[in-house]
Amino acid sequence: MEVLSNIGNFIIFQVLDQAPIFLGLITLVGMLLQKSKGSEVFDAVIKTIVGMLVLSAGAELISGTITPVMQLLNDAVGVNGVMPMNEAAFGVAMASLAESAVSIFVIGFLIHLALVYIIPSKGLKNVYLTAHMMLYLSIFLDLTVGETLGLSGAPLIITCAALAALYWTFTPAIPRYLGKKYFGEDFTLGHAQQFGTLVGALCGKLFKSRAEDEDADNIVLPGGLYLFQDVTLALSLIMPILFVIIGLVVGEGQVATLSGSQNWIIFLLMEGLKFAAGVAVMLYGVRMFLNSIIPAFKGISEKLIPNSIPALDCPVLYPYSPSGAMFGFLGSIPAGIIVCLLTVALGSSVVVFPSPIILFFDGCTVGVFGNKYGGWKGALLGGFVSSLIAHLAIIPLYPMMGVLFGSGLMFSNIDYAVLWLPILLLFKLVRGLL
Repeated sequence: MEVLSNIGNFIIFQVLDQAPIFLGLITLVGMLLQKSKGSEVFDAVIKTIVGMLVLSAGAELISGTITPVMQLLNDAVGVNGVMPMNEAAFGVAMASLAESAVSIFVIGFLIHLALVYIIPSKGLKNVYLTAHMMLYLSIFLDLTVGETLGLSGAPLIITCAALAALYWTFTPAIPRYLGKKYFGEDFTLGHAQQFGTLVGALCGKLFKSRAEDEDADNIVLPGGLYLFQDVTLALSLIMPILFVIIGLVVGEGQVATLSGSQNWIIFLLMEGLKFAAGVAVMLYGVRMFLNSIIPAFKGISEKLIPNSIPALDCPVLYPYSPSGAMFGFLGSIPAGIIVCLLTVALGSSVVVFPSPIILFFDGCTVGVFGNKYGGWKGALLGGFVSSLIAHLAIIPLYPMMGVLFGSGLMFSNIDYAVLWLPILLLFKLVRGLL
């Protein structure tokens, strides 16, 4: 019995507790079920594991740059400065929640597949395949549901897995319904912007009568905007400036405690560039393991669930309205700046910095739907409204983030604001009553 116990402990706490190995095993199972060649199985498993390790290395670089600088800001002015950025928040949180988050991810996906299989409605047969967004939601729920309901262990994992599965199953129907006239029904959106597409469509409908005459794709945009289509380029511009601004707020003396003999301005510029480099490293790791694990997941879903369509990442929508996407992005920028200035001016305990993820990815996705339903004005307004909502929601959401609170990092995207914030507030109310 002792031998069996030791083997069980080894498997659970030494193998399954390691997220890279666990995801590698999931990839292995998926590839074997598809009867892939031995070389393809080996390639997919190794790249899944190494990709997760690369992601972790990037996360450590990000955390090592932003956390000390944000702590200076917090100490100097008595606020919690927050940069909403999924990749960075995910990487930092995974350091302490890998086992439970991966369990939520796997159990939730299996429940999701079962639900899609048994649901008769064609419009709901959507298999969510954006694995990194699934992991982000798993971590987010692990943090917030544990904080608001006070759950832990198996009850927390099961509750979060069920919530995630319901979200992955039913929300892709929103963009599928709204977009079928424009994109067809070969795919739908699988992201944290499902309700963002509704915001874009509703904003666009305000200008519906003039939509055809004012299609954003008939308008020529300045060429310099291409910089913001690349996350690394955008962050390499934004983060050094942000770090210097924080340095000016806290003062040279405070920054010198981190920079040592190095010039404090040069130190801040380099830390901002290191942050961008960390994100670039993380994105490389994400691409590596996603390119390996998605085919395994997709193969399983295709074999098990006939007549289903994939729910995919938001960039699949951009080619259907490139300029609409850019107008959505342009509309989201002033909203992010307004929220930042308001949190400073009103003395908010949480200062929200403009999020590159909300500005670009949310803005572009909402802009596509805003343009389809109401031309460039719909795209511009949709980007502004969605960005305003997403940034404002960070203020009440951030204190619910468990171990992530105080790190200076936060999850972004509008669905966290529109859907999950009301649910979490309800959870807090229920816990208070009980």
